Amino acid sequence: MKPLGVLLSLTVTAVGALWWTTPASYPFGARDRVTVSLSHLFEHDVGGAMTVAAGLAGLVVALLSGRPNPLVKAGAIVQVLFFGGVMSDAGVMSVLGYVMGLSLPVALAAAVVVPVVRACARGRIWGYVALAALVVAGAAVAAFLGGALWAYAGNVTAGLRSYAGRIAWTLADMAAFAAWVWITFRLFGGALPRWAGPVQARRWGRVATVGAALCPLPYALYRLTWLTPWPTDISGPIDLPLRLQGLMLAFAAVTAAVLTLGLISRWGEVFPRWIPLLRGRPVPVPLPVALGGAVAGACCLASPGLAVNAVERGELWTLLLWPYPLWGVLLGAAVLAYWLRRRPGGGYPAASTGA
Repeated sequence: MKPLGVLLSLTVTAVGALWWTTPASYPFGARDRVTVSLSHLFEHDVGGAMTVAAGLAGLVVALLSGRPNPLVKAGAIVQVLFFGGVMSDAGVMSVLGYVMGLSLPVALAAAVVVPVVRACARGRIWGYVALAALVVAGAAVAAFLGGALWAYAGNVTAGLRSYAGRIAWTLADMAAFAAWVWITFRLFGGALPRWAGPVQARRWGRVATVGAALCPLPYALYRLTWLTPWPTDISGPIDLPLRLQGLMLAFAAVTAAVLTLGLISRWGEVFPRWIPLLRGRPVPVPLPVALGGAVAGACCLASPGLAVNAVERGELWTLLLWPYPLWGVLLGAAVLAYWLRRRPGGGYPAASTGA
């Protein structure tokens, strides 16, 4: 814990000094291409000075973390708030959305193709029939949608390349935020309160999980309008690649909702039969905790900038469309409840009892 905090704080201090003394190196401020952030509101002198101060304060907290006291714990919380609020932006959710939009179709195809190939290897008749159907379906998709799919992938990758430098700072801030969340968690480690017991966590965790699963659905409906004659956010004509982009983003949002429900479902504890190679095995507790925690953290990082931007633009309705503040809290609570129920010694055996 201490080496991580020391290394991180020294790096932060160096970056802050660079921003403070070299205005051209500062990626935020008025010239920032990402405006859904708090850092868009201040320039290098303020941003650099705050970052240096955060780095030096973090160094003190890290060095004293061996013997935590209330002041050290408060300092760790300040670090979490700085990286999770002041220096955060909503770009991290855009990255997650587009990465999921690109990767989910591939994962879905793999989940279908792998068992078919295995069935063929075992000489099953249904495997050969299914393989032939997949080849025909693949050829049809390539013939009718191949160009549109290629253009869609090109649009997304071009956008990611265009924002690569800015995305790097977003991911760096997310890494610092995650590190300080972990350090703070360790500093506050100890006996868990009564509401953190497996039985209690099952009760309030179910409510939090259902609420978190509902949060991405408004965005899914919003992007599905790109498949209609009345697309949102599009002023000119909309082509097929753009419609596919809207479909994939909606698919990613719906998938996020379904995966969230896995935190209170049997298949969130034991891999279902349709997953190749893993079916029937217990789901490792760190897997959903890490993935769900990452999304919850990303929602929290996106919240301050989104709220400020909504107020500036007079478009508070966007907080209903992208309910990141509520989503982050609910999903974080849902993941915490899942961990409390399934952690070693804290609940029932993962492979023997359903949720």
